[in-house]
Amino acid sequence: MENNAVFILNEYRMLQSLQKRDYSAAVSYSQSAAEAAREQGDSWGFSRMAFQTGQLQHDLGLIQDAVATCRELLQSDAVKEHPEFDTRTRALLARIFHNDGQMHEALAVAWEAVNLPQTELSAEARRSVQHTLVSALAEEGDLEHAWAEALILEEMHHGETRPHTLGITYWVVANVAFMSSRLGEGSKYQSLAAENLTKLDDVNLWAQFNKAMGHVRLVAGLTGPETLECVERAEVAFEVAGGNDIDLYEVTITRAWWELESGNAAEAERLLRPLTEELAGPYPFLQARVLLLLSRALSSLEHQEEALKDAQQSEGIFNKLGADVYASECREIIDSIGIGVS
Repeated sequence: MENNAVFILNEYRMLQSLQKRDYSAAVSYSQSAAEAAREQGDSWGFSRMAFQTGQLQHDLGLIQDAVATCRELLQSDAVKEHPEFDTRTRALLARIFHNDGQMHEALAVAWEAVNLPQTELSAEARRSVQHTLVSALAEEGDLEHAWAEALILEEMHHGETRPHTLGITYWVVANVAFMSSRLGEGSKYQSLAAENLTKLDDVNLWAQFNKAMGHVRLVAGLTGPETLECVERAEVAFEVAGGNDIDLYEVTITRAWWELESGNAAEAERLLRPLTEELAGPYPFLQARVLLLLSRALSSLEHQEEALKDAQQSEGIFNKLGADVYASECREIIDSIGIGVS
């Protein structure tokens, strides 16, 4: 079979697999399509399918595979002919690092994307780069710069009418608002995001949004019924949509965090305890988050020695990942527990 026919057939099968939610098969077909395009010298087809592969691998939680795919694409001659895919791939790579807790790497790649020539990029690509920069700055703890860049992101969408695009944009701005303790703006943009996202028939996206809102509202110290509603909506929506492992772990962690902040330390411990072993190895950032919360729960339950051990282990993992903001939080807990133990 000619390579062009192989490419077309595998792209078709990938799309069919996506419709059936068979994402593992979709990865395989997109890889085959990318290889066929490479052999044919089709730089556009290769860039498009390699990028698609990286996205799918990320969605499946195949972090190292996704990073390798992005790196391979960025090092290829093909992507040099299509600067938009260069930028989009860097934005994806930054998001992968961000979601994996590798904050320094995420911010570095985000700035690489921002500093690429913008003249040949579509408006959508420029927005994607800005979105990535905002998220990376926020997680790095540079919240004032993140807020300034978030407002630029909103301005870039002036005149936009598509609910999906507006919903994602308002979601990003709400995240930064809550993280920087701008509670009024956070609630405003959360409502705007929800208003647009509810127009879509996308249960998984609705689950992701509510999971994120539950998390950032807790970051902002909001533990009331509105925050619990976000967590519960995420739990129900993931039951319907079927989230990946990372999604389900994250929503459980957020539920445990809410329980802890609501005075239910024993319930938080019950939820977190099994995750410490399940997350060890494949998901170090999530493991460190669990250990951090578990140390707080154990401290509340007067199990100070166990709490200190978990906080120290969590700090070590965060330091290795370059997650300085989280590591700093661990040190505060270690210091407070150490005073009590001594």
